[in-house]
Amino acid sequence: MAKAPKLKNNPQIVTANHLVRGDVVYLTAAAAWSRSITDAAVAPDEAAAADLLAEANAQAARNIVVAPYLVPVEPGSTPPLPVQFRERIRAQGPTTEESATKAA
Repeated sequence: MAKAPKLKNNPQIVTANHLVRGDVVYLTAAAAWSRSITDAAVAPDEAAAADLLAEANAQAARNIVVAPYLVPVEPGSTPPLPVQFRERIRAQGPTTEESATKAA
């Protein structure tokens, strides 16, 4: 099985899930959480990414979000475009239709 590429040299954003709503959220430059990847703070290097992740982990400890982690994004992309396909899907929102979910 092929290993995932190391992407530490890419700019990065922080994502998590909101504890109460369960929504995918992104850490903003104001240390708030947004459901829109457009609002995500982009860390240009590893040191800045570590700072963002430390803030996210502090908020996780206060039970605001669950399991924050870094997501590599394409350099220069506006809005941030995740490198990994899984993260692109998460950024676009749920992949199920509301009516199908209610019918089940």
